[in-house]
Amino acid sequence: MSSVERLQRSVGAGLRETLLLSFGRTYAHDFRAALRDTQPFAYVEIAVGLGVLALLNLLFFRVDNWGYFDSNPHPFWLIVIPIAARYGALPGYAAGFASAALYFLFILLQPRSAFVVDVFSSQAILNPVLFIIAGGALGELREAQKRAHKALAERYDEVEAGLQDIAQRYLAAVEINHEMQRRIVTQTSTVTTLYQAAKRLEELDVEELAPAALELVTSFIEADACALYLRQDGRFVLKAALPAGDRVPRPTELDTTRGLLAIAVGARRTVTVRDVIAEATPAEIMSQPLLMATPLAGQDGEVIGLLTVERIPFLRFTPTAVKLFGLLGDWASTAFQTALRFQETRDRNVQDELTGAYSYAYTWKRLGDELERARRYGFPLAVAAVRVERYAAIAPVRVPSVLQTLGLVFRQHIRPFDLLGKSATDDVFLLVLPHLAPAEAEALAGRLREEIVRFGFRPYDDDATLDVRVGLASTADAAPYGSSADGSAAVLPPLGPRELLDRALRSLAEQPPAALTRGDAVR
Repeated sequence: MSSVERLQRSVGAGLRETLLLSFGRTYAHDFRAALRDTQPFAYVEIAVGLGVLALLNLLFFRVDNWGYFDSNPHPFWLIVIPIAARYGALPGYAAGFASAALYFLFILLQPRSAFVVDVFSSQAILNPVLFIIAGGALGELREAQKRAHKALAERYDEVEAGLQDIAQRYLAAVEINHEMQRRIVTQTSTVTTLYQAAKRLEELDVEELAPAALELVTSFIEADACALYLRQDGRFVLKAALPAGDRVPRPTELDTTRGLLAIAVGARRTVTVRDVIAEATPAEIMSQPLLMATPLAGQDGEVIGLLTVERIPFLRFTPTAVKLFGLLGDWASTAFQTALRFQETRDRNVQDELTGAYSYAYTWKRLGDELERARRYGFPLAVAAVRVERYAAIAPVRVPSVLQTLGLVFRQHIRPFDLLGKSATDDVFLLVLPHLAPAEAEALAGRLREEIVRFGFRPYDDDATLDVRVGLASTADAAPYGSSADGSAAVLPPLGPRELLDRALRSLAEQPPAALTRGDAVR
């Protein structure tokens, strides 16, 4: 489809939504229904405004400026434009037609001594037509904005319905919790211990659910060692384990291509070592690294995690324990589904629509993830802190345009996988830059500041242009050994996100105050 065809379709769709073409479809040709859908006070304002203008003309301008014919622009625009822009299409058309009618009335009733406009002249036709066209056009624009607002309200209702669905799932989890509490009577663990573990499984935080699920496994089937793995980037990564530490040898990442793990993921069911080793002595069975595994299913049936048992007393390794282990996996699946959906709903609003920057909390979380990935694979990671100079001196009405300009500059210069986020203060932006050496980060900072200064934006009361300061920190700078000539780091020190962010902010504070009208690059 060509750009001309797309434009034609877009214009056609916009025209079909106008009041003139959609009146029958929207209001079923019921004019009273259309009136009820608007604010009645709009028509009162039209009548009062035109009446006041007419009265003023008759009292003070009857001789010198009859009907305001010599005024340009005509005072009737004071009625047409505000009414249409505020109330929408129907009041806009009403204001236009009312102004046109009053204009014609002034023409017809003009005294011969003040005869100015001929009824058949272009002036007599042009102004009324413009009143009607402008009132209708501005009203339609306002109506389009109202329709967009209504669509956003409907979207909000959808999100609200999603939250209600989460609440229903939460209630279902509570019901399962009550059912499991009735079953613990037959177990050797105490009711108090099991109840406390079950209550933890009602958490909506994924980080808290993993150890809670493991506590249930140890309590219900008396496992000596168990672990929970969650799917991340197509891999099953260790999330929590009991006992923690190196007391039990276990991998940090599972191989699901063979053995009982392949069966558990492929068949989506609980699998034991007996399903893999048909004939084996008890000693051979108990010596296996994994004895049981059950998948954690997501809402669409996809496996989102694996719950494993590594050690269990041989006398407790019974079909009843296996069945109960599968039930625990189903219970944990429901809890993780609820928590993940809650997290997904909560994270929908992490991005600022004005600048495209992520929230500080989300940026902090992503910085930790990127730092861990950089440490694991040995590539550099840079963080840039960009501070807007004299931010407090910017008038509040100009702040949105300043932020929008900065967001546009940032998005044009960073890569798709870089992260633009907000800081704890409004005047500082954060850039998380994976695979970027210190020299490259400095070059990027210089380009950013040059572009902002070159833009020549003047948001202050004086003539000073907008300027920024940039502070940089890099994992490559912190590496004490194993660094290459291009700045990449083969060995990274145990640098946390807090230390890296603090270094960027300290570097920002050490930068000299920027010249307010100059565009020299960051050094």
